[in-house]
Amino acid sequence: MNHGLPFRLRLRALFLLTKAHLLEFFREPGILFWSFGFPILLSWALGMAFLSPKQVKTTLIVSKTDSVAVRVAVPDSASIALVALEGDDALRALRRGEATGSISLARDGIRLQLDTTTQEGIMARLLVERSASRGLLESITVRDPPARAGNYADFLLPGMLGLGLMNGCIWGIGFALMDLRLRKLLRLFASTPLSRVDILLSVALARATTLPLESVCLWGFGAIVFGVAMHGNWFLFVGSAAASCVAFAGLGILGASRVGHMQAAYGIVNALTIPMTILSGVFFSWTKFPLWLQPVVEYLPLTLACDALRAVSAEGAGLAQVGGKLAILMAWGAVTGIVGLRLFRWR
Repeated sequence: MNHGLPFRLRLRALFLLTKAHLLEFFREPGILFWSFGFPILLSWALGMAFLSPKQVKTTLIVSKTDSVAVRVAVPDSASIALVALEGDDALRALRRGEATGSISLARDGIRLQLDTTTQEGIMARLLVERSASRGLLESITVRDPPARAGNYADFLLPGMLGLGLMNGCIWGIGFALMDLRLRKLLRLFASTPLSRVDILLSVALARATTLPLESVCLWGFGAIVFGVAMHGNWFLFVGSAAASCVAFAGLGILGASRVGHMQAAYGIVNALTIPMTILSGVFFSWTKFPLWLQPVVEYLPLTLACDALRAVSAEGAGLAQVGGKLAILMAWGAVTGIVGLRLFRWR
């Protein structure tokens, strides 16, 4: 700045420069969205998940053969829901945290299998006692359940692994292709004897080399520090991760197919990754969202990836339980990848 200018001219120059920066800010839709729209959407999403009023209620498992007698003694109400399950289905519901415990009848009264070291177990016992105190049955015996719900680390680590796979594929493949195009390198590579398939494949293989290392480090950290264990089949777990990568790679190729400048590149990648990061059950269960939103959230690629990884690692689920999710993930990858390749622009 020329300090020899009169104060009035310096003030006018400062005003004009400030005005130019403001016009540049407000004329860019992407900047406006991330500055104003995204914080509002994030607050709305988290508000729906955690601030909506929740009724105090517990879910207890009852044997199918004992269901009628238990429902007479402790009927379904606004605070107690009884679910008839047997065997593996009952254990799976307990490990997932879908049920707090189980209830049955004996000659000496009601038998509860609850983990009374948790808030949910204590609340379930109190709700049953309140129902039994109405003269139905007087004696309540509490025992440890056959399985306990996993801790938060068991829930979080598969979600963080799915999140890492999504970011690794969409940023590492999609954004890498956008960057190559914007630096005119895609056009340069396409003019060489290399086939275009090999050029795209090289980007994917580069990420396929680093993603397993990143995932192993993350899982090793969780196992050592938090004691997270694998309850299912390792091969199925790796297969679930691979199917997730197929879906995310397809999204990355589709996002990179037509980008023409860097601002749009960042906007597209963030638009693909951030909504799923919030909605798809990485940090908390997506079932906390309102019922009208859940059918959409359930089939997002990151939701399917987190659910499949979590089911195998924490619940010991097999191919029969996660096969449908893996098929949908492969379909996501095939559809978005084919559409992205057909739209792909090399210049």
